[in-house]
Amino acid sequence: MITRDELLSLGTLRRPQLKELPDFVFVLRDGLFVPFRKADATDLLGEEVFVRRTDVRDEDDGLLTWQDLVGYMVKDEGEEDEWREIGVIAEVDESTINTVATLEDGRMIPLHEDFITDIDEAAHVLYVRLPFEL
Repeated sequence: MITRDELLSLGTLRRPQLKELPDFVFVLRDGLFVPFRKADATDLLGEEVFVRRTDVRDEDDGLLTWQDLVGYMVKDEGEEDEWREIGVIAEVDESTINTVATLEDGRMIPLHEDFITDIDEAAHVLYVRLPFEL
């Protein structure tokens, strides 16, 4: 059985670009991820569609998307150049022009390249320098 951790949300399907979709996409039905062939994607208009993370891997940078940061600890560089843990990313919202991460405690931080100083993929840590204090 496929789990949510193995999938990446493409969002709500508005107009399928069939040539850009992998052979199979998934839709959550009754708590289970049900596979559909790419050719049947037009039947899924208006539904949230998922793909396997392995189907969209970008080998150049090692990270798939902002969604890969879910579960990462966020550490902010303080005034004395000391790293302060501010929380774990629970969700990433890319639905607007400003990508936002919601931490497990509900606080939200912007995910912008200007604020990110480093990413430690092995340790699952996102290092940031935020222009405000959380």
